[in-house]
Amino acid sequence: PPPPPALPPPRPELLLAPPPPPPPGTLGSLGPPLGSALGGLGPPLGSTSPAVGDAASSSSTGGRGRTRREESSSGHGSASGKASLEQEKEKEPEPEEVPKCHLHKKTNKACKYCKAHANFLESKSKETEDKRTAALEKMKGRDGPKAGGSDDKVPLPSMQYFPQVLRDRISGSAFYANALMNQEFSEQKEALLECDSCEPEVRGLNLDTAPSQFISIVYRFLTVKITEGQLRSLLANKNRMIRCAGSLFVRLGVHQDRYWELLADALLDVEEFVPFPGKGGEKMSEGLFVEQLLTKEKYCDLSLPRITVAQKKLLGERLVLYEQFRKRYAANLEVLKDRYSDPDGDIPVEVCSLEGEWAAGKTTGPPTKGDRRVTLPVKFSNGDEQIVSIGMIISPPSRGSADFQDLTRSRGRSYQELLERQRAQQKDAAVASGKDYCKNSGRRTVHAGGMTFIAGDRPEKRKRDGEDSDEEGRARHSRKDREKDEEERRKKAAIMEKYCQANRGGGGQDRGHDGVDRPERMRLG
Repeated sequence: PPPPPALPPPRPELLLAPPPPPPPGTLGSLGPPLGSALGGLGPPLGSTSPAVGDAASSSSTGGRGRTRREESSSGHGSASGKASLEQEKEKEPEPEEVPKCHLHKKTNKACKYCKAHANFLESKSKETEDKRTAALEKMKGRDGPKAGGSDDKVPLPSMQYFPQVLRDRISGSAFYANALMNQEFSEQKEALLECDSCEPEVRGLNLDTAPSQFISIVYRFLTVKITEGQLRSLLANKNRMIRCAGSLFVRLGVHQDRYWELLADALLDVEEFVPFPGKGGEKMSEGLFVEQLLTKEKYCDLSLPRITVAQKKLLGERLVLYEQFRKRYAANLEVLKDRYSDPDGDIPVEVCSLEGEWAAGKTTGPPTKGDRRVTLPVKFSNGDEQIVSIGMIISPPSRGSADFQDLTRSRGRSYQELLERQRAQQKDAAVASGKDYCKNSGRRTVHAGGMTFIAGDRPEKRKRDGEDSDEEGRARHSRKDREKDEEERRKKAAIMEKYCQANRGGGGQDRGHDGVDRPERMRLG
């Protein structure tokens, strides 16, 4: 057969063109339904529909737009990363409580239940410590502890040391549940006006003790976490009981680094009152009341938060001069109108610092009005001006030396002398002397079966023993010794009379039962 004819080479313009449509008879013979179905598959693969092309172009454009936005917001994302992480941490649920091991009373290192419970307690304590550290960091600054704004809550890191037993008793009392829980801050302040003592417990008609209204209101302030402005209003109030409640609030809840900042002004209050009428009725000034809050470890029978040794030493050194400051304040208050009433001032004075150093200066104006926390503006020789309490100011005489007893003109005892005396008192208090080794009252209150039992020494006896001098004590002990010796002699005499009656007869004759003398008889052998 003859060979097939050679095909012509394809033209280049035909390679890129779409294939020609099929002849009409090829697909038309399949029928209209199949033709329409195959026609619905769209254009050939080489071509692209306008809708798809527009979508692709828009997607590419949008991708480039998103890339630009991401590049522009990269700086903001790095800045807000930490905030988002902190929010995620806050939103994290708290871990479930791991129960204590039911097999071992003491922790067994080989037990997986004991290990899990120990790890849970460790993580919980670490979390509590972190929260406390964060609160302290918020409260502190480079220059020491600083207070927040008037609307900021007061950080209360020492609230955890409030006694749990007293906390439960206050929460279960009718006054706290029915009255304080439904009152606002202003109403709670008015309730303090009805308090007549600062005692934490009061005794009812059935001799049972209950939390006092005073301590219940202070505890309510601690639980609601009052603001800085509300705390300042308590400490600067005109009513004495409200100020004492604010001072106790500071001692029970606020961190020890802020004690001096908040309570230093109250140390010079000389207004006297009886804070604990049920404990003997001792009268003291408000400044001494605040000083005892800072120096003592207990408030009546309520344990106060512990102060570190370094902080206690610093407070002790600062408080050395305050007893003398209060006496000078009362003395200056009597001569205030006669000596410092000049509105222009220009009166030569000397000012004592907390370290006992004296600096000369002149007043620049009249004193503040009232009898509480009276101050004077003073300009020192170096040009500095300061508002100083009248308890730290003297007006030295122009000629000669002042009387040592007159604290308005005399410097009084030196800081070093008072500091040595305080250290000697602390040293004597740390060493036992005779039977005075027990510094507490020895009185205990026990609640059992709905009844209250009081054990220990009576207040009258403690007061009498405290008031006795050394000579009276020696005389009383010698009298007791003599009475004891006399009682022993009487006992010996009674014994001798009972058992030695037969040997008291005179002569050597023996008496019969009828009283007639008989000759003596001696048995030999």
